[in-house]
Amino acid sequence: MVTCRQLMELDIFHNVKLKAGRRGLDRTVSWVYAKHTKTITEWVHGGEFILVSGYEYGIDEAELLKLVEEAAQNDLSGILVEGGINFKEMPVSVIKEADERELPLFFVRGVISFLDVTHDVLALIMENRYLKIQNVSLLDKLVNGASLSQKEVDNLFCGTGISPDSCFMLAVFKISNSDAQSEQQTADQADALIGIARMLQKHIASLFEQLGKSTIYKLNLASVDYLLYADTEEGLIKLADALSQINANVNAEHHDYDIYLSFSSILSESRNVLNGLNEAYFTGTLLMKKIFPDISKHFTDIGSYQMLFYAEDKAKLLTFRDQYLQKLYEADLEGTSQLMETLHVFLQQGGNMMQTSKTLFIHRNTLQYRLERIEAITGRNVNAHAERRDFINAFLIHDLFPYE
Repeated sequence: MVTCRQLMELDIFHNVKLKAGRRGLDRTVSWVYAKHTKTITEWVHGGEFILVSGYEYGIDEAELLKLVEEAAQNDLSGILVEGGINFKEMPVSVIKEADERELPLFFVRGVISFLDVTHDVLALIMENRYLKIQNVSLLDKLVNGASLSQKEVDNLFCGTGISPDSCFMLAVFKISNSDAQSEQQTADQADALIGIARMLQKHIASLFEQLGKSTIYKLNLASVDYLLYADTEEGLIKLADALSQINANVNAEHHDYDIYLSFSSILSESRNVLNGLNEAYFTGTLLMKKIFPDISKHFTDIGSYQMLFYAEDKAKLLTFRDQYLQKLYEADLEGTSQLMETLHVFLQQGGNMMQTSKTLFIHRNTLQYRLERIEAITGRNVNAHAERRDFINAFLIHDLFPYE
């Protein structure tokens, strides 16, 4: 799928200016049509990108206003007006009308070769149609595309109908036999694993079709990898929840196999697909080792185990630290309660209230009040073993990278 946003990156559009309709830049461009009649309705089918010559006799502001209205009614993708001799600038009324209809309106002073515009836009459309039939291999291209520029990555996404400005996440289904196998069972395992993987793929393809999304996946022997995307982070989480429900249903139907579903964090950049896939696989490994009792888990929910993955990545270490301590740090800046110090000593004393009170030279009731505030601010139970472990790890990072 080619959008008006992509057209702006073409060399032929170097001197072309977007005058209106920025909200409609993700409209799909189906074809290029050079206007040569008074009206266009009977000549278009929807999605066409209209070229209008400023050298055309009789075309004026009123004609452009009618064209914008007609283009919107026919769900066209956008309009490019060549200034020619009729327009030194785009009329304000036309800009306003196109903005209200969220119809991309482009303008270029003087002359532009409609032949070159048509050639370059159609070449982009044909290239993306070729890419669209390769959805399954797209994930491979992104994972193995360390040398790809951001523009090349964006084009890969656009080629499958995905806006590069979407929010992205990786999901991995890992399939494991839950019982010891005989020699014959081992020989048949591959067929069984592939069968389950294909069944998962079928369920998810149906879900994506209902949502109007492209299915970007890779089918492996004992796993299925998916690239998830949505317009917002909230939409992405809802999609992940839907996959978790599918996973629960399939697990209920296949008692001989455990099917684990793991998710990456939300990607900070669309180029980070490989890192996201590694996060998801790392989380899946923890699930398969029964470190967590769940069959589905997000990378952001594995607590201090994130540090094992990102031990060499300072930015991720700081993110983990902030996840547990930043709200306390900000609360301390606003008052004099010394919540971070209180929690740190409490953890160092193994949660012993008496020893913590003595070390801090405060009354036990004061300590209890502070701990309740800490729990309210962080939303975490300081007496839970897992929460204490994660707070301890956060303080270890804070020792290396303290707040300034």
